[in-house]
Amino acid sequence: MVGKKLKGAAKPDIFVTGVMKGGTTILHDYICTHPKISAGTQKEIHYFSLFYDKSDEWYANHFTNVKSGIRTIDASPTYFDCCNTSLIPRLIRAYCEDPRVILITRDPVERAISQFVHLKVTTKAPALQNVDIDEFFSQDFDEAFRQNTTMGYYLHQILNFSLYTRKFITYRQEMEPHQFLVLDNKTLRESPRAVMERTFEFLGEDYVDNKVFGVVKHSNGSGINQISLKTYNRLAEFLYPDYKHFCHQAGIKFEQASYDEEQLARSA
Repeated sequence: MVGKKLKGAAKPDIFVTGVMKGGTTILHDYICTHPKISAGTQKEIHYFSLFYDKSDEWYANHFTNVKSGIRTIDASPTYFDCCNTSLIPRLIRAYCEDPRVILITRDPVERAISQFVHLKVTTKAPALQNVDIDEFFSQDFDEAFRQNTTMGYYLHQILNFSLYTRKFITYRQEMEPHQFLVLDNKTLRESPRAVMERTFEFLGEDYVDNKVFGVVKHSNGSGINQISLKTYNRLAEFLYPDYKHFCHQAGIKFEQASYDEEQLARSA
């Protein structure tokens, strides 16, 4: 049902676009510590990707109780993960005269592992309950892209969400340079204050420090050693060439997550 637009609804101009399991939640929470920036009714609204048929009025209802003069943010990973054409960034630009779009990415192998764990443990996807992670990633990748089975559908989604270059180029082509910022999850975890200084500068706001910037949070079950060396090598061969190209295009440092065989042996 389309909601009635209420008076006083703020219009978001800050968008965190992705990636899923890449740190969008912590980045959203960090940004919202700023006194001039507020969240909507929820972190992920997915209006421009999943619910555009509900209209601008429905979207506005997520930002009705924001005080005058306060900017608002929408952090929806699907704005990047589902960006298979230029439609989503064009919708964002059409909605907001001068948006600020932030993309936060993560090592693609780590991200793929984390999404599998999320689907199996958090969302409890029935098709994955009796499948271990190495078995899941042993499926034929080419066949998975046809999505002829439920398992293939999940594998296709996980692999596709870990390929960044084409989507990044689409956003870069649709946004002005001052409207688009790329961040790295690892850097945010290791140097949160430096990243937040850069983020607030990009948003045109003064840096306001907060003690939560020093709090390290880790995703459950997302370590490289959740998988076998064989699975790691398979994912690395498939995902890292794209990631290396993306890092070059985005101007961020390329680092490949290492597989610690000694650590795996100690934990066995």
